[in-house]
Amino acid sequence: MKIYCNRTELNKALSNVSHSVPLRTTSNILEGILIDVKDGVMKLTATDTNITIESNIAVQCNDKCEFVVPAKLFTAIISKLPEEDVMIDFDPDSVKVNIRSGGSNSEIICFKADDFPRIKLNEGERVIYLSKEDVKKMIRKTAFSASTDDFNGIITGVLVEIKNGKMKMVAVDPYRIATYQIEVDNNDNVSVVIPAKLINETAKIMSDDGEDKMSFDIAGNKVIMKFDNNKVIINTFAGKFIDYERILNKEGSINIRVKKNDLLKSTERASLLASVQNNNLIRFNIDKEILVIKSLNEEGNIEEKVEIINEGENLNIGLNSKYLKDALSVIEEEEININFKDSISPCIIKPLKGNKYTYLILPIRMN
Repeated sequence: MKIYCNRTELNKALSNVSHSVPLRTTSNILEGILIDVKDGVMKLTATDTNITIESNIAVQCNDKCEFVVPAKLFTAIISKLPEEDVMIDFDPDSVKVNIRSGGSNSEIICFKADDFPRIKLNEGERVIYLSKEDVKKMIRKTAFSASTDDFNGIITGVLVEIKNGKMKMVAVDPYRIATYQIEVDNNDNVSVVIPAKLINETAKIMSDDGEDKMSFDIAGNKVIMKFDNNKVIINTFAGKFIDYERILNKEGSINIRVKKNDLLKSTERASLLASVQNNNLIRFNIDKEILVIKSLNEEGNIEEKVEIINEGENLNIGLNSKYLKDALSVIEEEEININFKDSISPCIIKPLKGNKYTYLILPIRMN
Protein backbone atom coordinates (compact mmCIF):
# COMPACT_ATOMS: atom_id res chain seq x y z
CA MET A 1 0.00 0.00 0.00
CA LYS A 2 1.83 3.07 -1.28
CA ILE A 3 1.50 6.54 0.27
CA TYR A 4 3.07 9.59 -1.38
CA CYS A 5 3.64 12.81 0.57
CA ASN A 6 5.82 15.88 1.01
CA ARG A 7 8.82 15.46 3.33
CA THR A 8 8.66 19.00 4.81
CA GLU A 9 4.96 18.67 5.68
CA LEU A 10 5.47 15.20 7.14
CA ASN A 11 8.50 16.36 9.11
CA LYS A 12 6.54 19.27 10.61
CA ALA A 13 3.64 17.00 11.58
CA LEU A 14 6.04 14.55 13.21
CA SER A 15 7.68 17.38 15.12
CA ASN A 16 4.28 18.52 16.40
CA VAL A 17 3.00 15.15 17.60
CA SER A 18 6.38 14.23 19.11
CA HIS A 19 5.61 16.69 21.94
CA SER A 20 3.20 14.08 23.33
CA VAL A 21 5.45 11.03 22.94
CA PRO A 22 6.50 10.04 26.49
CA LEU A 23 10.20 10.19 27.34
CA ARG A 24 9.92 7.08 29.48
CA THR A 25 7.22 4.43 29.40
CA THR A 26 6.74 0.73 30.08
CA SER A 27 4.40 0.50 27.08
CA ASN A 28 6.11 0.06 23.71
CA ILE A 29 3.01 1.17 21.82
CA LEU A 30 3.16 4.62 23.47
CA GLU A 31 6.64 5.07 22.03
CA GLY A 32 5.00 5.05 18.62
CA ILE A 33 3.00 7.37 16.39
CA LEU A 34 -0.29 6.16 14.97
CA ILE A 35 -0.52 6.69 11.21
CA ASP A 36 -4.07 6.70 9.86
CA VAL A 37 -4.49 7.19 6.10
CA LYS A 38 -7.84 7.62 4.35
CA ASP A 39 -9.53 9.99 1.88
CA GLY A 40 -6.23 11.61 0.88
CA VAL A 41 -5.31 12.61 4.44
CA MET A 42 -2.68 11.19 6.77
CA LYS A 43 -3.50 11.72 10.43
CA LEU A 44 -0.59 11.32 12.85
CA THR A 45 -1.38 10.76 16.54
CA ALA A 46 0.84 10.44 19.61
CA THR A 47 -0.08 10.27 23.29
CA ASP A 48 1.34 9.76 26.76
CA THR A 49 -2.29 9.32 28.01
CA ASN A 50 -2.26 12.81 29.60
CA ILE A 51 -1.81 14.75 26.37
CA THR A 52 -2.71 13.61 22.86
CA ILE A 53 -1.66 15.50 19.73
CA GLU A 54 -3.01 14.89 16.25
CA SER A 55 -1.67 16.48 13.08
CA ASN A 56 -2.96 16.09 9.51
CA ILE A 57 -1.24 16.35 6.13
CA ALA A 58 -2.41 15.75 2.56
CA VAL A 59 -1.18 12.56 0.86
CA GLN A 60 -1.74 10.60 -2.33
CA CYS A 61 -3.10 7.15 -1.58
CA ASN A 62 -5.89 5.14 -3.22
CA ASP A 63 -6.62 3.04 -0.14
CA LYS A 64 -6.82 3.35 3.63
CA CYS A 65 -4.62 1.88 6.32
CA GLU A 66 -3.52 2.20 9.96
CA PHE A 67 -0.21 1.32 11.59
CA VAL A 68 2.05 2.54 14.39
CA VAL A 69 5.64 3.58 13.64
CA PRO A 70 8.41 3.83 16.29
CA ALA A 71 8.42 7.60 16.89
CA LYS A 72 12.13 8.25 17.41
CA LEU A 73 13.39 6.14 14.49
CA PHE A 74 10.70 7.17 12.01
CA THR A 75 11.14 10.87 12.81
CA ALA A 76 14.93 10.62 12.48
CA ILE A 77 14.68 8.91 9.08
CA ILE A 78 12.15 11.38 7.66
CA SER A 79 14.18 14.38 8.85
CA LYS A 80 17.26 13.20 6.95
CA LEU A 81 15.70 12.17 3.63
CA PRO A 82 17.41 13.65 0.54
CA GLU A 83 14.33 14.70 -1.47
CA GLU A 84 10.99 16.41 -0.86
CA ASP A 85 9.03 13.55 -2.41
CA VAL A 86 8.54 10.61 -0.03
CA MET A 87 7.00 7.22 -0.73
CA ILE A 88 5.89 5.12 2.24
CA ASP A 89 4.96 1.55 1.37
CA PHE A 90 3.06 -0.27 4.12
CA ASP A 91 2.82 -4.08 4.11
CA PRO A 92 -0.05 -5.12 6.42
CA ASP A 93 1.01 -8.79 6.40
CA SER A 94 4.52 -8.23 7.75
CA VAL A 95 3.54 -4.95 9.53
CA LYS A 96 6.52 -3.15 8.01
CA VAL A 97 6.95 0.13 6.14
CA ASN A 98 9.44 0.85 3.41
CA ILE A 99 10.44 4.52 3.10
CA ARG A 100 11.95 5.79 -0.14
CA SER A 101 13.20 9.21 -1.19
CA GLY A 102 15.76 9.75 -3.96
CA GLY A 103 18.44 7.12 -3.44
CA SER A 104 17.42 6.45 0.19
CA ASN A 105 15.58 3.26 1.10
CA SER A 106 14.71 2.29 4.71
CA GLU A 107 12.56 -0.43 6.23
CA ILE A 108 10.98 -0.25 9.70
CA ILE A 109 9.13 -2.85 11.73
CA CYS A 110 5.85 -1.34 12.99
CA PHE A 111 3.19 -2.09 15.60
CA LYS A 112 -0.41 -3.00 14.89
CA ALA A 113 -2.81 -0.07 15.17
CA ASP A 114 -5.32 -2.11 17.22
CA ASP A 115 -3.11 -1.79 20.30
CA PHE A 116 -2.91 2.02 20.21
CA PRO A 117 -5.07 3.76 22.87
CA ARG A 118 -8.10 5.64 21.51
CA ILE A 119 -10.00 8.54 23.09
CA LYS A 120 -13.76 8.97 22.89
CA LEU A 121 -14.89 12.58 23.20
CA ASN A 122 -18.14 14.50 23.24
CA GLU A 123 -16.85 17.49 21.32
CA GLY A 124 -18.66 20.69 20.52
CA GLU A 125 -20.57 21.21 23.78
CA ARG A 126 -18.57 24.21 25.03
CA VAL A 127 -16.59 25.54 22.10
CA ILE A 128 -15.02 29.00 22.17
CA TYR A 129 -13.33 30.51 19.13
CA LEU A 130 -10.23 32.53 19.92
CA SER A 131 -7.31 34.30 18.33
CA LYS A 132 -4.36 31.92 18.28
CA GLU A 133 -2.05 34.84 19.01
CA ASP A 134 -4.10 35.76 22.10
CA VAL A 135 -3.87 32.21 23.43
CA LYS A 136 -0.10 32.07 22.84
CA LYS A 137 0.23 35.37 24.69
CA MET A 138 -1.87 34.15 27.63
CA ILE A 139 0.29 31.07 28.01
CA ARG A 140 3.57 32.99 27.67
CA LYS A 141 2.53 35.59 30.25
CA THR A 142 1.31 33.18 32.93
CA ALA A 143 2.33 29.52 32.70
CA PHE A 144 5.91 30.14 33.87
CA SER A 145 4.50 31.10 37.29
CA ALA A 146 2.91 27.71 37.92
CA SER A 147 4.59 25.56 40.54
CA THR A 148 7.08 23.03 39.19
CA ASP A 149 6.96 20.89 42.33
CA ASP A 150 4.64 17.90 41.74
CA PHE A 151 3.94 17.78 45.49
CA ASN A 152 2.04 21.06 45.10
CA GLY A 153 -0.73 19.30 43.18
CA ILE A 154 -3.27 21.53 41.50
CA ILE A 155 -1.07 24.64 41.43
CA THR A 156 1.25 22.86 38.99
CA GLY A 157 -1.63 23.66 36.63
CA VAL A 158 -2.92 26.82 34.99
CA LEU A 159 -6.45 27.94 35.80
CA VAL A 160 -8.57 28.96 32.80
CA GLU A 161 -11.69 30.90 33.79
CA ILE A 162 -14.40 32.01 31.39
CA LYS A 163 -17.06 34.34 32.75
CA ASN A 164 -18.75 37.64 31.95
CA GLY A 165 -17.35 37.70 28.42
CA LYS A 166 -13.73 37.36 29.56
CA MET A 167 -11.23 34.52 29.52
CA LYS A 168 -8.56 34.61 32.22
CA MET A 169 -5.49 32.44 32.71
CA VAL A 170 -3.97 32.22 36.21
CA ALA A 171 -0.78 30.52 37.39
CA VAL A 172 0.42 30.28 41.00
CA ASP A 173 3.31 28.92 43.00
CA PRO A 174 3.88 29.45 46.75
CA TYR A 175 5.68 32.78 46.07
CA ARG A 176 3.99 34.41 43.07
CA ILE A 177 0.86 34.75 40.96
CA ALA A 178 0.42 35.70 37.31
CA THR A 179 -2.90 36.50 35.63
CA TYR A 180 -3.79 37.60 32.10
CA GLN A 181 -7.22 38.08 30.55
CA ILE A 182 -8.76 38.69 27.14
CA GLU A 183 -12.28 39.43 25.96
CA VAL A 184 -14.20 36.56 24.35
CA ASP A 185 -17.49 36.25 22.54
CA ASN A 186 -18.95 33.81 25.05
CA ASN A 187 -21.24 34.17 28.06
CA ASP A 188 -20.59 30.78 29.69
CA ASN A 189 -19.24 30.58 33.23
CA VAL A 190 -16.74 27.72 33.31
CA SER A 191 -13.33 27.02 34.79
CA VAL A 192 -10.77 24.30 34.28
CA VAL A 193 -7.20 23.65 35.45
CA ILE A 194 -4.74 22.51 32.77
CA PRO A 195 -1.28 21.08 33.66
CA ALA A 196 1.21 23.88 32.97
CA LYS A 197 3.77 21.54 31.41
CA LEU A 198 1.22 20.34 28.88
CA ILE A 199 -0.13 23.74 27.93
CA ASN A 200 3.47 24.88 27.43
CA GLU A 201 4.01 21.95 25.05
CA THR A 202 0.89 23.05 23.18
CA ALA A 203 2.24 26.59 22.82
CA LYS A 204 5.39 25.23 21.20
CA ILE A 205 3.46 23.92 18.20
CA MET A 206 1.35 27.07 17.74
CA SER A 207 3.21 28.57 14.81
CA ASP A 208 3.06 32.20 13.73
CA ASP A 209 1.89 30.99 10.32
CA GLY A 210 -1.40 29.40 9.39
CA GLU A 211 -4.87 30.47 10.42
CA ASP A 212 -5.37 33.14 13.07
CA LYS A 213 -8.41 31.51 14.67
CA MET A 214 -8.46 28.43 16.88
CA SER A 215 -11.06 26.64 18.99
CA PHE A 216 -11.03 25.83 22.70
CA ASP A 217 -13.45 23.14 23.84
CA ILE A 218 -14.14 21.69 27.31
CA ALA A 219 -15.40 18.11 27.19
CA GLY A 220 -15.71 16.44 30.58
CA ASN A 221 -12.28 16.22 32.17
CA LYS A 222 -10.47 17.24 28.98
CA VAL A 223 -9.79 20.36 26.98
CA ILE A 224 -9.53 20.19 23.21
CA MET A 225 -7.64 22.82 21.24
CA LYS A 226 -7.75 22.88 17.44
CA PHE A 227 -5.54 25.13 15.34
CA ASP A 228 -4.21 24.93 11.80
CA ASN A 229 -4.11 21.16 11.08
CA ASN A 230 -3.55 20.17 14.70
CA LYS A 231 -5.71 18.90 17.53
CA VAL A 232 -4.49 18.79 21.14
CA ILE A 233 -6.37 16.91 23.88
CA ILE A 234 -5.26 17.44 27.48
CA ASN A 235 -6.47 15.79 30.69
CA THR A 236 -7.36 18.44 33.26
CA PHE A 237 -6.85 18.45 37.03
CA ALA A 238 -9.69 17.68 39.42
CA GLY A 239 -10.12 19.81 42.52
CA LYS A 240 -10.51 23.44 43.59
CA PHE A 241 -7.92 26.07 42.64
CA ILE A 242 -6.72 28.50 45.30
CA ASP A 243 -8.64 31.73 45.95
CA TYR A 244 -6.14 33.92 44.11
CA GLU A 245 -8.48 36.94 43.94
CA ARG A 246 -8.52 37.25 47.73
CA ILE A 247 -4.72 37.57 47.69
CA LEU A 248 -4.59 40.00 44.76
CA ASN A 249 -7.17 42.33 46.30
CA LYS A 250 -4.97 43.23 49.27
CA GLU A 251 -3.28 46.31 47.83
CA GLY A 252 -1.31 48.83 49.87
CA SER A 253 -0.92 52.60 49.75
CA ILE A 254 2.55 52.78 48.18
CA ASN A 255 2.48 53.03 44.37
CA ILE A 256 5.55 53.55 42.24
CA ARG A 257 5.46 54.35 38.53
CA VAL A 258 8.52 53.25 36.56
CA LYS A 259 9.67 52.56 33.01
CA LYS A 260 9.63 48.81 32.56
CA ASN A 261 12.81 48.49 30.50
CA ASP A 262 14.82 50.66 32.93
CA LEU A 263 13.75 48.48 35.84
CA LEU A 264 14.36 45.24 33.93
CA LYS A 265 17.90 46.19 32.88
CA SER A 266 18.82 47.36 36.36
CA THR A 267 17.37 44.19 37.89
CA GLU A 268 19.35 42.04 35.43
CA ARG A 269 22.58 43.78 36.40
CA ALA A 270 21.86 43.66 40.13
CA SER A 271 20.97 39.96 39.93
CA LEU A 272 24.54 39.12 38.83
CA LEU A 273 25.42 38.87 42.52
CA ALA A 274 22.15 37.22 43.58
CA SER A 275 22.15 33.46 44.07
CA VAL A 276 19.79 30.57 44.70
CA GLN A 277 21.32 30.19 48.16
CA ASN A 278 19.91 33.59 49.22
CA ASN A 279 16.65 33.24 47.22
CA ASN A 280 18.03 35.48 44.44
CA LEU A 281 17.68 38.40 46.84
CA ILE A 282 17.91 41.99 45.68
CA ARG A 283 17.07 44.93 47.94
CA PHE A 284 14.72 47.74 46.94
CA ASN A 285 15.19 51.09 48.70
CA ILE A 286 12.23 53.17 47.53
CA ASP A 287 12.40 56.95 47.86
CA LYS A 288 10.19 59.66 46.39
CA GLU A 289 11.97 59.92 43.05
CA ILE A 290 14.65 57.21 43.07
CA LEU A 291 14.57 53.45 43.47
CA VAL A 292 17.92 52.08 44.63
CA ILE A 293 18.46 48.37 43.87
CA LYS A 294 21.27 46.64 45.77
CA SER A 295 22.77 43.17 45.78
CA LEU A 296 25.84 41.86 47.54
CA ASN A 297 27.75 38.72 48.41
CA GLU A 298 31.29 37.76 49.34
CA GLU A 299 32.49 38.70 45.83
CA GLY A 300 31.30 42.30 45.94
CA ASN A 301 28.24 44.51 45.64
CA ILE A 302 26.16 46.18 42.93
CA GLU A 303 24.01 49.28 43.21
CA GLU A 304 21.54 50.48 40.58
CA LYS A 305 19.44 53.64 40.55
CA VAL A 306 16.17 53.97 38.64
CA GLU A 307 13.97 57.05 38.34
CA ILE A 308 10.43 56.56 39.68
CA ILE A 309 7.34 58.46 40.72
CA ASN A 310 6.38 57.35 44.23
CA GLU A 311 2.85 57.97 45.50
CA GLY A 312 3.29 56.96 49.13
CA GLU A 313 5.83 56.39 51.88
CA ASN A 314 9.44 55.33 51.49
CA LEU A 315 10.07 51.60 51.79
CA ASN A 316 12.89 49.03 52.03
CA ILE A 317 11.93 45.56 50.78
CA GLY A 318 13.67 42.40 49.55
CA LEU A 319 12.55 40.67 46.34
CA ASN A 320 13.46 37.58 44.37
CA SER A 321 15.26 38.94 41.28
CA LYS A 322 14.37 35.92 39.14
CA TYR A 323 10.66 36.29 39.80
CA LEU A 324 10.83 40.01 39.09
CA LYS A 325 12.71 39.46 35.81
CA ASP A 326 10.22 36.77 34.76
CA ALA A 327 7.35 39.23 35.17
CA LEU A 328 9.04 42.21 33.57
CA SER A 329 10.20 40.15 30.60
CA VAL A 330 6.65 39.36 29.47
CA ILE A 331 5.14 42.81 29.99
CA GLU A 332 4.95 44.69 26.70
CA GLU A 333 3.89 48.11 28.00
CA GLU A 334 6.50 50.85 28.45
CA GLU A 335 5.46 51.89 31.95
CA ILE A 336 4.25 49.85 34.90
CA ASN A 337 2.82 50.45 38.35
CA ILE A 338 4.11 48.50 41.37
CA ASN A 339 2.02 48.51 44.53
CA PHE A 340 3.42 47.86 48.02
CA LYS A 341 1.85 47.74 51.46
CA ASP A 342 4.89 47.13 53.65
CA SER A 343 8.12 45.10 53.70
CA ILE A 344 6.37 41.79 54.51
CA SER A 345 3.35 42.00 52.19
CA PRO A 346 3.25 41.07 48.49
CA CYS A 347 4.07 43.55 45.76
CA ILE A 348 1.65 43.73 42.84
CA ILE A 349 2.80 44.66 39.33
CA LYS A 350 0.48 45.94 36.60
CA PRO A 351 0.87 47.85 33.36
CA LEU A 352 0.19 51.55 33.86
CA LYS A 353 -2.79 51.37 31.50
CA GLY A 354 -5.33 48.60 31.14
CA ASN A 355 -6.16 45.65 33.37
CA LYS A 356 -5.21 42.63 31.27
CA TYR A 357 -2.18 41.60 33.30
CA THR A 358 -1.40 41.31 37.03
CA TYR A 359 1.67 39.84 38.68
CA LEU A 360 2.23 39.29 42.41
CA ILE A 361 5.49 38.50 44.19
CA LEU A 362 5.98 37.71 47.87
CA PRO A 363 8.88 39.59 49.47
CA ILE A 364 11.96 38.04 51.07
CA ARG A 365 12.56 38.84 54.71
CA MET A 366 15.87 40.65 55.11
CA ASN A 367 18.25 40.48 58.05
